[in-house]
Amino acid sequence: MCFSAPVSFAASAFVAGAGALALRETRTVTERPLASVPLLFAMQQFVEGVLWLLLPQIGTGGASHLLVQIYAFFIGVIWPMVIPLGILLIEPDRLRKRLMTGVLAIGVIVAIGTFIIILRYGVEVAVVNHCLVYSNPFGGGLLVRSAYVIATCAAYFLSSHRSVRWIGIAMIGGFGVAYSFYHLNWPSVWCFFAALVSALIYYHFRRSRVAAEAIAAQ
Repeated sequence: MCFSAPVSFAASAFVAGAGALALRETRTVTERPLASVPLLFAMQQFVEGVLWLLLPQIGTGGASHLLVQIYAFFIGVIWPMVIPLGILLIEPDRLRKRLMTGVLAIGVIVAIGTFIIILRYGVEVAVVNHCLVYSNPFGGGLLVRSAYVIATCAAYFLSSHRSVRWIGIAMIGGFGVAYSFYHLNWPSVWCFFAALVSALIYYHFRRSRVAAEAIAAQ
């Protein structure tokens, strides 16, 4: 993103800690995919931190190119599937689960398309105005961006859990800021915001565990 390697590494450490705490708060196997989201974001931010260190040294070849593809895999393949799946698995309401299944289907389509693009064209990175800007020959229009936002955000708003819906609001707010003020490299900036927001997943599981223990104690 457009800050620096230390910022990326600091964000990675913070979010990893939140992810570890979130996993400790889980009570069932179905809660673990969503609780693992901060840990995955931590890995992604660590990859970008290493990119910041390598690009001035070796440019965009070799190890840097591989890391760019890994970063693109996180953004375009992992998130469109893992986020709606994780929220779907903790949803108790049947109708909401059906709607989330539709969101997940969109996410799978986005993920498959992105994976094909990565394999066929590859993703490039360039430092522009002190920002890491990712691009590929295929590009992506309004339809692609809209499908991606739906896949990564809609399930939050469909959730019956209030704390999960608040995470969705924060995600959309982060997207608005990234797209409005960092239009050139909004995917990287948004993912940075999303990584920090993912720490709220710990709050959700902590809140759920405390509520369950209170009910059990009655």
